Amino acid sequence: MKRIYLLSLLLLACLVLPMKGQAVSQAELLNSDRYLHVDSSVDSGRGYGKYLDLSSIKAMDASDGHRRVEATIYVLMPAANLIQGIHLTYDYQLRQSLRHLINAHDQALKQGNKTPYISIWRAKQGNSGITGTVNDGGTYYNNGQIRQQRVYKENLNAMILPADFGDEKYKLPNLLYQKAYGIAYDDET
Repeated sequence: MKRIYLLSLLLLACLVLPMKGQAVSQAELLNSDRYLHVDSSVDSGRGYGKYLDLSSIKAMDASDGHRRVEATIYVLMPAANLIQGIHLTYDYQLRQSLRHLINAHDQALKQGNKTPYISIWRAKQGNSGITGTVNDGGTYYNNGQIRQQRVYKENLNAMILPADFGDEKYKLPNLLYQKAYGIAYDDET
């Protein structure tokens, strides 16, 4: 029985992300050049929303045909006195960029393939080419103090993943890519 108890504690520790990272306050997020507000359809105009820490963006080396970007975002929920910090990594498959799919389709048309253009849209919806991973997270009060609260990876994933084409969650990884590489992901050839 003791082994089962210890095993369940170990499993619980693996499911809960450690609380670490840089504490940030609502005032810093709203009044700083360091943080960029990521427009969202769910923003109420009262400070709610996602804020990208521009100093945290790092382009990383990846295998052939891939690029990676690492960054920290903060999800501000003032009425709940909560700021959720999320450190994440996005992996981009360059062969799934919209420009690459269009070029491949045009090449196929020149070779006599009569595939309709809607197939590009369907291919992009089937696989956006972007995979996200939550690396770490933390919670803070609006004043910037660390909030002693468990952070569940599943909750963080639900806020920003998956990056499906045409979905609201597709905007953030594209913004990160553009900030890291100077070109929009879907404009890569």
